[in-house]
Amino acid sequence: MIIFWCCSILLLSDVIAADLSTCYSEYSKIICSCDHHQMICSNHGDKLEFIPMVPNNIKMLTFTNNTLNHVTEMTFLNMTKSKITHLILAGNKVRYISRNSFREFTSLAFLDLSYNVIPEYVQISLSNLRFGENGSLILNHMNITETKMDELFRYLDKKRIQTLSLAYNNLMYIDSCDWVNFPTLTTLNITGNKLRNITFKCQTKVEIIHADFNNLVTFPNFCLDGDNSTDFNHTSVPNLIHFSASNNIIEEMPPNVLICTDDLRELFITKNSFHEIELQSFYQLHTLEISSIFRYYQINKPRSQSQFLTASIEHLMIHNLSFRVVPTDLEIFKGLQHLKSLDLSYSDLPFSPMASKILFKSLSNLTKLTLQNVGWKNMPYNIFHMLPYLETLDLSNNEINYLNWSHFKYPKYLIEINLSNNRIFLNGKITIPSSVLSLKSLDISNNSIYCTCDSLSFFEELALHNVTIKHYPEAYICTSPINMAGKSIADVQCKQQLEIIVYTIIMTVLFVSAFVIIAYKYRYRIRYLIHISRSRRSWKIRKQTAQPLVFDGFVIYSEPDKNWLYNNLLPFLEKQHGYKLCIHDRDFQYGRLIVDNIVENMKNSRKIVLILSESFAESKWCQFEVLLAHERFLEQGPDSLISIKLEEITTFLMTNTLETLIKFATHAVWSDHNKEEFYVRILDCFQEKKDFFDRNNSSRSQLQNLPSHAKKTKEEEKSNMNVSEKFEQNEIRCMLFKICSNVNHMSETLYNRMDALEESVKSDITFLKNKVHKLETSIASLQGNISDS
Repeated sequence: MIIFWCCSILLLSDVIAADLSTCYSEYSKIICSCDHHQMICSNHGDKLEFIPMVPNNIKMLTFTNNTLNHVTEMTFLNMTKSKITHLILAGNKVRYISRNSFREFTSLAFLDLSYNVIPEYVQISLSNLRFGENGSLILNHMNITETKMDELFRYLDKKRIQTLSLAYNNLMYIDSCDWVNFPTLTTLNITGNKLRNITFKCQTKVEIIHADFNNLVTFPNFCLDGDNSTDFNHTSVPNLIHFSASNNIIEEMPPNVLICTDDLRELFITKNSFHEIELQSFYQLHTLEISSIFRYYQINKPRSQSQFLTASIEHLMIHNLSFRVVPTDLEIFKGLQHLKSLDLSYSDLPFSPMASKILFKSLSNLTKLTLQNVGWKNMPYNIFHMLPYLETLDLSNNEINYLNWSHFKYPKYLIEINLSNNRIFLNGKITIPSSVLSLKSLDISNNSIYCTCDSLSFFEELALHNVTIKHYPEAYICTSPINMAGKSIADVQCKQQLEIIVYTIIMTVLFVSAFVIIAYKYRYRIRYLIHISRSRRSWKIRKQTAQPLVFDGFVIYSEPDKNWLYNNLLPFLEKQHGYKLCIHDRDFQYGRLIVDNIVENMKNSRKIVLILSESFAESKWCQFEVLLAHERFLEQGPDSLISIKLEEITTFLMTNTLETLIKFATHAVWSDHNKEEFYVRILDCFQEKKDFFDRNNSSRSQLQNLPSHAKKTKEEEKSNMNVSEKFEQNEIRCMLFKICSNVNHMSETLYNRMDALEESVKSDITFLKNKVHKLETSIASLQGNISDS
């Protein structure tokens, strides 16, 4: 794997944390953001040509993709230069750097000038640059050549530079003598140049070299004078531990090419053009990534000295490896007890059980195995016995056509399997071992699927156990049957036959008893609607013989809505149209109980007016008056109430009684934009005034003309009629109550019987499913034993 050390640093210019605070802005537009000790000013182009004021606590300044053509001491005038440790000036079109630009940066540990033009007078540009401990100088993408590099470093203080990056320039040749004057240099990045050769004529202390994406034809010789001596004095890189030269055109590695690199532990040479290679050259490595090998060979030595790789190697990637089916080839990994990761993709591996056993028997501690495109048509059943600690298995892009899931029960720690792009045919009921159900990730995309309910249940069971099925369902396309070809497995519609029978029985029973159940469930609402209907009819009769009333409306309102009442409703109804309303602040009789005043005046009012608001719903007195209004509503019908909604009422404040009155009673909504419509609706609610007062006046005159004993007789007759009516109503209520009680009892009995029937059917279904599951498990176990034998 190629590590672009410098590229990860450049990404800092594009990353701004979510909690960054604005430390400089223009015209409400954020220019710079600060976070603790970091300040970021990026991607403003020609709109930002100077470094703004930098707070004193800032230690890291990222000023990228702006415009700084000339860098001088005045460029950094707005900051405390002695506190800056990281300075990133990439992509600012820098063309000139003065001699003393960086003189006062006494604590500087990191400087990045990438993506700029090589400054004029390059010899003196960095002459006064002084790094602190472990300095890093990044000069990527600056079109640097060998000549410019010599001039650039001529007067540079090289004593404390630990990391030097010259990636993606135009270097065609480089030698260790070029950085021999960097006494503390440990990391060198020369990735992405045009290097055809790297020579080591001088001894250096460099530990890490990145030389990927160049044009290297030969592998570097790390021995001084090219004598392949193991003497320390003849080793150019005695401290080298990491070397990467991937994506070059290296064709061969001579024997003993690494003999002068005793401390080398990590080697990455993937994607080259090797024809052959001697694996014995890598005996001391811990990590090896190599590819493009057509075959490997072994120098004829005594058997005791024929170990290819050291037992301490932990990570190994060898691509395009060709095996001969002989013991010496298959024992290539013998003795690698510490190997944790192995990648043999694009190699020609034998898949016979015997050859696989010899190949993998020494890898008992392996945790990751990658075998992409190795040509396997069947998966050797015995390799998993030897890999008990395996966690990740990648067998994608092979030709495997049969898969026995029981093989995966041996690795107890398996968390990820990739079997995509094979020829596996998923068909019928699949018995999944517990080790597969405990996976975190499974990829079997782009295989053949016979889409049935059993196939769908396989994926559903995996999802039920929280297994992530990668690329599901878009990459799981049905190949058969014909009616499902080309569709996704998720499009399968399944209905179990047994469940259909059960549901048919239940639906039949429900259909027969539907009327009783509905009547039982909504019995109170039905009784309520019947009562409302009767109340409307009785109210129409009562309206013909209405008693003398004092008020046209009794107003229920809360104290905060008093101003609206006096400023809007009263002037319109009383002054403009002559109606008389009962207002408790004005019309209640002093000295009497409030409850008596409410009950008496409500009886003497033709309608009850509710002024609804949030404060109305919160008021205890308003809720009490609502209960009385609800009783009036039940007795005289919905025409006896008028509700005026000033605002919406929160749901949790809405009582059931208030919700019922709003739902069934006439209401009007107040709005400053439609006052005329509101007043018209209110007048419609009081339109019976004329007939009402005519009847009121005639009744009053008749009562006044009657003698006192006649009046008394009339009142007694009226009282007797009321008593008889109440008696009849009580008889009717008792009768209805008995009927409803009988219906309730019958409904509950039927409902209990249906529950018992449903539980019995479910129990039978569960019993049958358990029997089927045990039978399938026995068959799968028998098949596994047959295949193993």
